[in-house]
Order: sequence, then C-alpha cells, then structure tokens
Amino acid sequence: MWCQEIKHFCPRTPVILVGCQLDLRYADLEAVNRARRPLARPIKRGDILPPERGREVAKELGIPYYETSVFDQFGIKDVFDNAIRAALISRRHLQFWKSHLKKVQKPLLQAPFLPPKAPPPVIKIPECPVTSINEAGYLLDNPLCADVMFILQDHAHIFAHKIYLATSSSKFYDLFLMECEETPDLPEAQCNNKERASGNLTSRTFSLDSDDIMEVATLHPSTVSADGSNPLTRGEHEAGEAGCLKQVPTFLGKGFVSMHKEMRVNPVSKRTCAVTVVRVDASIQPGPFKTVLQFLYTGQLDENEKDLTRVAQIAEVLEVFDLRMMVENITNKEAFMNQEITKAFHVRKANRIKECLSKETFSDVTFKLEDGNINAHKPLLICSCEWMSAMFGGSFVESSSSEVVLPNINKASMQAVLDYLYTKQLSPSQELDTLELIALANRFCLPHLVALAELQSVQELNKTAMSGISIDGDVLCYLEIAQFHNANQLAAWCLHYICTNYNSVCSKFRKEIKTKSPDNQEYFERHRWPPVWYLKEEDHFQRVKKEREKEDIALNKHHSKRKWCFWNSPAVVI
Repeated sequence: MWCQEIKHFCPRTPVILVGCQLDLRYADLEAVNRARRPLARPIKRGDILPPERGREVAKELGIPYYETSVFDQFGIKDVFDNAIRAALISRRHLQFWKSHLKKVQKPLLQAPFLPPKAPPPVIKIPECPVTSINEAGYLLDNPLCADVMFILQDHAHIFAHKIYLATSSSKFYDLFLMECEETPDLPEAQCNNKERASGNLTSRTFSLDSDDIMEVATLHPSTVSADGSNPLTRGEHEAGEAGCLKQVPTFLGKGFVSMHKEMRVNPVSKRTCAVTVVRVDASIQPGPFKTVLQFLYTGQLDENEKDLTRVAQIAEVLEVFDLRMMVENITNKEAFMNQEITKAFHVRKANRIKECLSKETFSDVTFKLEDGNINAHKPLLICSCEWMSAMFGGSFVESSSSEVVLPNINKASMQAVLDYLYTKQLSPSQELDTLELIALANRFCLPHLVALAELQSVQELNKTAMSGISIDGDVLCYLEIAQFHNANQLAAWCLHYICTNYNSVCSKFRKEIKTKSPDNQEYFERHRWPPVWYLKEEDHFQRVKKEREKEDIALNKHHSKRKWCFWNSPAVVI
C-alpha cells in the first residue's frame, strides 16, 4: 500500500480509499471466470472483501471509504464529488480568506448499494421427442403386442396393430369396429366399445373383381340350450373358428375375403395370444401391401419405391387417398409436395388417436388405479415411452397380461400422462395435481412432460400470487417434492422465490426453513435478498448518519451563539 509514501512526500494531499468491482459480491463467479482471459487467475469467493473490512482499513488510515461498480454505475459520481470536496477542504487551510471555501462540506457518507433482485429462472421446455415415427416403423417390422394378422396369397403373414391402422385409415376403422360389434362375447379389453356411436355401416364386397356379397351362416337361437350354454363341443367350436368362420355375420370391404378371431403365436414375444386374422384378396401382393402398411404407421413413402403402380392400386382399394396422392406427386416429379401431405396426415391421425383414447376404442390393456380404471393401447405406449416399452416388451408379467395394477396413482394424473403420450401435449385440467403429475412423469422417465408440468406449476403459483393469496407455504412444499422427483427447474424457481422473499418466508415458516437440507440452507444464506452484508451496511449507515446529524445540530447551535454574542458585544477601542 502506498499510503505511507504519500503522507511522507505529499503530506497535505488528501487521500480517499475506494473499493472497486462491488458487483462481484452478488455476481456469478463461474460466469465471470469464463469470460476472463484464459491465463487470468480465477476469482474465488474468499478473494472478495466484505464492506466492513474496507471500513476498518479506512479507519486505521483516517480517510473516507467509498465503493464503486462500473458495471452497475454505482458510486462513481460519489468518488469524484467527494475527492473534489477533500481537495477544496485541504486548500481551505491555506486560503482561509476565501468565503466560498468555507461553505465546502466534508466528504459525505455513501449509502450502501442494494443489489438488484435476480430475475426468476425461466422454465425451458426441451424439444419434444421425434423418434415416434421411427419407432412406429420399427414396431411394424417387429410386431410386439400385435393384435391383427393379414394373410396374403395363402403363405405370407403380416402382423400389425389395430390402433395404428384404424387411426390412419377409415377403411380399417370400419372393418375393426364391425368386428368388435359383431363379437359381443369377446373380453371387454379386446374391443371396449360399449359407449361408441357406430354409424350405419354399408355392406361391402369381398374381392377386387366381384361385387357380390357372401352370405355367412349364423347360429340360430334354437342351438342354444335352455340354461344359456352352447351345446357344441369345444372342438367343434374351434373347428368352426378356424375353418368355415360361422361365428357371426360380417360385411367386409373390397380387398378382404374373411376375418375371424384366432389364437396365434407372436413372432417377437413367442407368446400365444388372440389376434384378428384377416385374409386379403389374392390379387394383392405382400410387398406393396407392406409398403401401404408402412405408410399407415409412419405417414411417409420412400421415393425410391420400385412398384409404385401396385402401391397406388392398393391405396385406391383401401381408400388411402393420401398415399395415392403421394404416389402421383412422385410420378410427376413433385415429391416436395409430400411434406405437406405428411403433416396433414399426422394431424388427422393425432385427433383420431385422441378420440380412441377418450372412447377407449381398440384398447388392449387396462390400468387399475387408486380411484378407477383406464383403458389404453400397448402399441402406442411402446412407441411413446421407454418405460412402457420395457414393461410390455420385456419378460415382465405385464407383457402378457391385459391388466396392469399401478398403486398410489390417481386417475387424473394417469389420464394426463396418457394424453401426453398420445398427443405430446399437456391438457390443462382443474382436477389435475401438478405435483402428482411430476412424480408420475419422473417415474415413467418422461423429462419433456416433467418440464411441461413444471411450467404449469409455476403459472399456477404466479396466478395465485397475483390474486393476493400468499404462496410462501406452497413454495416450501413444492421445493421439497420437486427436488425429490428431479424437477430441477421447478426447484430452482422455488429457491429463487424463497431467497428473494426470505424475510417474509422466514418470519412465517422459521421451523420449516430450519428443517430443510444443509445444501438448501447454505443456498438461502448465499443468495438471500437483501444480502446480509447489505443489512449490516444499512444499519451502519443509519447509525453514522444520525451521529452526523447530531454533530451538525450541535455545530449550528454553537455558531448561532457566537453570532449573537458578536452582535451584542461593545465596540473595542484599540
């Protein structure tokens, strides 16, 4: 320090002590160090001196002390103004006859700097996962949980999923809906269409070349015994299923020959399960038909497809008009127009999927919850959630069961999760508890849904606070649950709220604050607003300010007495 040299060589030169870079007390030191030069020594928290340390040094030297921050534009004018005052006061001893120097005040006190409130953290929503299209195409090639099988030309078997086909094509929707309506003895989890409104479906033809309607024999009521049991033996019944298909009357569309229920072995899981067997007209070849199914799953068509003509013919027969338009665009070398067709296709498909979820159409699994049941679709869950894919595609019990028990989960939260998995959107609901949704989304490993729930929680808290209701207790509760369920953005928002309203929260919930984890308490002490050093500086400033006011009052009284005595004193004759 150069103070001794200055006093030795310039004894009459006024000196003031200035503390610089005041903003480092509340700045993010990691960000500051990243912005510095690579070879610069990093700034540590211990390198920053508190205000009282600067005052102690100034008191030892007998000089005034000021703090500045160029970043915040604080204290710069105070330093220059008081430096000028100190210089004029020192000159007053040499030029005491100048009246304007008598009015110069001694260096003034500096009010402490109150750091600005840190802005609340912004809830960032990560990009929505876009792997569902690829997963859907993979699910067609590896038909896990398949519930329909197509037989082409008596030798090619293609497994598929009703929910994907029904939501992509009205032809398949009508076909599978007729099957559910015509087989009321099936388990409820197989069709689940008690509350569906089915229109008057017109009869359709059976082949590509014929418009004649096939007549199917039905069971006469007289074949049922008085006690309601069927007199046919089990072997005769199975033979009727696999052979003549004389269960119920059906009206199939053009391109389909027959349809019936049958027990088949899944090629992926190797488990025997009931599937709908659909025999396709012999004129439809397996390769182009597989391409049509690929489009119904993914909404995309490869431009390098070889047999586009047959694909267009099958699309015409199955009433897949989007695919037919895409083939025409490729043929006319206008494939760039297919992107808009694909977008419109996915929008319509998402709406149909949401409708199937609400009406529980074509569902194949039932979730038994704490307050009710919800039906869903395994193929859609497998493609949308890795947790569901592991449960239904692995060696767990749930993979071969149509019922899944999920204890301690309410229906509203599970419904919100299913809506998200089907549509990638979070639908607001008054019955939905966002904290329970965050816990469930974290359990199902859905970070995008966790972020959406965090954003909705913050919006609800802000709305409550704007209405004049205190949310201090709610924020403390949210903090603990958010940290436990990896809702890091919500936890950061709660920490910011508690720190910026620390005095209010601590006065109401002192015990709850003390029960928080040591890390949280350390965070509160470091980031609380106003900070501790400011409160100490404010107390010191008010105390010194009162002392100076008392001194000024006493000095004014003394000067007033001297003036009165001088005015009334007799003249002195020298």
